[in-house]
Amino acid sequence: MDKSLLDNNEYSWCFACGKDNPSGLHMRFEIDDDCCRAYFTPRREHQSYTGRMHGGLVAVLLDEVTGNYLYCKEGKPSYTAKIEIRYRQPLAIGEEVICTGRELRRKGRMVEMQGTICRKDGTVLAESTSKMMIKED
Repeated sequence: MDKSLLDNNEYSWCFACGKDNPSGLHMRFEIDDDCCRAYFTPRREHQSYTGRMHGGLVAVLLDEVTGNYLYCKEGKPSYTAKIEIRYRQPLAIGEEVICTGRELRRKGRMVEMQGTICRKDGTVLAESTSKMMIKED
């Protein structure tokens, strides 16, 4: 897949992946046929309690990796209708994590997605199930 939000100047100020947003997370993605991956290292400015990434920003990582997969596959934005997150372990500041998004099932424009955030050793730190609506033409 050759499309990405990163390739679209319209989204250059996206908080999660926008290259022009100085306050953003600057996520970068790898796309293949069945999933989207992003590698991310939480920095001090992403912290809540000392040494831990803020849970709201963990949700952003999960939402973005699943939404970017759909954007790449469909060529148009999708919007989160519902997201359920399970926080299993804290994301440590300074430790690179792997974020993965994949499609579970779809009915029309509604797509159920799965997101995971893992350490390099495969330990699951957070996971999500979301329903996303693909934008109409």
